[in-house]
Amino acid sequence: MRTTHLLLAATLLSSTALADSYECRHCEKHLLPQPVKIIPGRKYARDRRADILHLKLDVTPDFAKRTIAGTATIRFKPIALPLTTLELDAVDLKISKITAEGASVAEHEVTNDKLIITFAKAVAPEEEAAVAVTYSAQPEHGLYFRTPEMGYKEGDTQVWSQGEAELHRFWFPSYDYPNERFTSEVICHAPKGMEVVSNGTLKSQTPEAGDRVAWRWLQDKPHVNYLIAMACGYFHKLEDKAGKLPLALLVPPSHAAQAANAFTDTRKIIEFYQKEIGVPFAWDKYYQVYCLDFLAGGMENTSCTFEAADMLFNSDMEQLRSLHGLDAHETAHQWFGDLVTCRDWSHLWLNEGFASYYTILYEEQKLGLDAMNHSLWHEAQQVFQSNDTRPIVWRDYGDPMQQFDSRAYPKGAWVLHMLRSQLGADLYRKCIQTYLQRHRNGIVRTEDLQDVIEEVSGLSFDQFFDQWLFHGGLPELKIDYSWDAGSKLARITVRQTQKLSDQVRLFRLPLPVGFTIAGQNKPLQFKADVSKDVEDFYFSLPAQPELVRIDPDYTVLAKITFTPPGPMLDKQLQSDVIGRLLAISTLDHRGIDKLSKALRDDAFYAVRSEAAKALAKIAEPEARAALIAGSSGQKDARVRRAVVQALAALNTPDANDTLWKMAQSEKNPEILASIITTWGARPGEPEIAKALRTQLAGTSFNSTLQLAAIRSLRAQDDESSVPDVLARLQSLNDLRGRDVATAFDSLAFLARRPTNAQRDAVRDFLAEKLSDPRRDWRVAAAKALGTLRDPKALGLLDLMLAISGGDIIDPVLEAAKKSTQDIRAGLESPADLKKLWDRVQQLQKKSEEQEKEIETLKKKAQPATKK
Repeated sequence: MRTTHLLLAATLLSSTALADSYECRHCEKHLLPQPVKIIPGRKYARDRRADILHLKLDVTPDFAKRTIAGTATIRFKPIALPLTTLELDAVDLKISKITAEGASVAEHEVTNDKLIITFAKAVAPEEEAAVAVTYSAQPEHGLYFRTPEMGYKEGDTQVWSQGEAELHRFWFPSYDYPNERFTSEVICHAPKGMEVVSNGTLKSQTPEAGDRVAWRWLQDKPHVNYLIAMACGYFHKLEDKAGKLPLALLVPPSHAAQAANAFTDTRKIIEFYQKEIGVPFAWDKYYQVYCLDFLAGGMENTSCTFEAADMLFNSDMEQLRSLHGLDAHETAHQWFGDLVTCRDWSHLWLNEGFASYYTILYEEQKLGLDAMNHSLWHEAQQVFQSNDTRPIVWRDYGDPMQQFDSRAYPKGAWVLHMLRSQLGADLYRKCIQTYLQRHRNGIVRTEDLQDVIEEVSGLSFDQFFDQWLFHGGLPELKIDYSWDAGSKLARITVRQTQKLSDQVRLFRLPLPVGFTIAGQNKPLQFKADVSKDVEDFYFSLPAQPELVRIDPDYTVLAKITFTPPGPMLDKQLQSDVIGRLLAISTLDHRGIDKLSKALRDDAFYAVRSEAAKALAKIAEPEARAALIAGSSGQKDARVRRAVVQALAALNTPDANDTLWKMAQSEKNPEILASIITTWGARPGEPEIAKALRTQLAGTSFNSTLQLAAIRSLRAQDDESSVPDVLARLQSLNDLRGRDVATAFDSLAFLARRPTNAQRDAVRDFLAEKLSDPRRDWRVAAAKALGTLRDPKALGLLDLMLAISGGDIIDPVLEAAKKSTQDIRAGLESPADLKKLWDRVQQLQKKSEEQEKEIETLKKKAQPATKK
């Protein structure tokens, strides 16, 4: 029905094509890390009327139709009260049969989001029973097909699941909430030659009629519903072992050349975590499956993480790309999130904060303390930039996916770092080991972690947990320093400047202060117990310090404003990585020489990168000269990228000339793409115009350089490039999902003027993509129509909105609604709308007349024969 409406609308609105020029070959599917259903009000953990013991899925995917059919068998027993009805989460499932064992089904009801099974007689507490639900589905969420008919490469066909937060209900009936654990079994009937990966241990591969093979995976250790996984398709496979633990990495065959880059650290990560955490890896294997157009970076299904294939890279990316961070994060979840799981989504940080922090700990293991501290710096910047004053443990979310933000990830990681800093590494390790052992195979709340820490340490952490987890914000500290030579006292004045509210209070925290004294080997360390809005702290020292450092070991998450007096800055530029980064952030035009030296000589890449940014910010001729001089000889690709970005920010003739010269020799495709993007600020230059057309017509891994050229042409607002950009996008059918929105929007922007001769062709192209089976492509097309601002698209968008319904958020319809509003806002008056509708009616009439003429011509060409 929907396809028919889209074809009709496209016909009516096209001034250049007949109806049969639009072939809608596919329908529906895709997307997540977006809310799918907003429910107002505070959220609390569900009641558990029944204890789910085991879930068995026996399914057959149909790749041609992109559907799934099978039977879900759920074994359970009531917990405390007789159970008359069993409610299962299920959305858009076609139920064909329900049977029961140990109970008798009286009837069942299917609602918008539930399958409610009523028993003829209530099942008594502690009595085991089972229901088997036979069903089929063409899922909108939870299960995602990738086939050649959808634009993916031949031989890469796959289907994979993604359950977090509550998405499995779209492809099988279940108790789809994280406060219930059970064992699971997945049987998938796959075409011969494909491989199936799921949780646990592979029990059998049984050939079947119809050239299929039944793969049976059993997870005999309990886990929650969203961690159930299934991937089926063609894969290139690498294998290894961590002790006796089987390891494997599977990628689409077209990505075989990139596979090894993703598998370099897995064994080392598991070995490190087992030692650091003190709890052995809990599952029977650890596989990683790289999925085409995956919805996020990765997903930590028990024993088989799924990750995004577009994260894979070639070795020519140098230091710009590494997958050890993603690998470490998802592997940490096998303990934090899988072995123990948050009771409800308000406690999500117990999953994501731990995974984020242990990734940082592996960074130290792999690359050293400087790398660890820089990771902490990066995480802190994310928290600062978010300016989020909500608590980490927050119950007012509308959809669970709204919890997956800076509070759960970087701020959660920093909470653990502060705990570790206060407890000491050994005591912290003992606390975490106890926490995991006590709650192994269970569900947890934030209070469970606090109880263990207090029990093991003997210390009270009420205030810590209250201010960092159950209240929001963070301390913002303005600090002043002075020295009294007579009394040999250093004074530190600390002001808490964060805006106070019911959510954000004054913080109480131990603030380390360090003083470096000439002739002494180690700095003198003190702690100021900060608790008021303004406080003075005095420190008796043997002599005036050469350097004052606030939180020298980097143990407190706080926005700290402190500028050391003049000579101290030179000393700080010779200190640790965090000290050097902080010093660079305070230098102005008087410190150009120091920044130039840091760019050339500092041992750590991030310091050199920050020096480049600081020189660009100063932007004076001397700073520009230092930046240009420092651009040569940089072997670390991360620094070269930072230099490119700094030069681009200047946009001066000498900076542009430097970028042009760098482009002639740069081999790293990501850095070259960054340079190409800077050409967007240089319209009208023949040399640049020619280079952009050359790059647009070329090829590169993941079309990196072609997309950069398109971005640059958009920035130039070069509408003469529309035919070339349109032709290139028509040939790039395998663009990664995340790049499609940028490309489509750029094309629409370039063709947005009513005088552009290609505007109709661009509208037709975008209209066709509204029927693409990839949802992110449809979302991109719907958004781009708003950028195109073509009133002729209103009829098509209105038809899409007219057939919408239900309370599940459809990102395509949301994009169409926004585009409709944008287009109408651009119309000058109601008279324009009338003219538009008159035009649509004229086009419809013209199309009907053309169809009649074609039919008449057909009849004339085939005269009736005599009988």
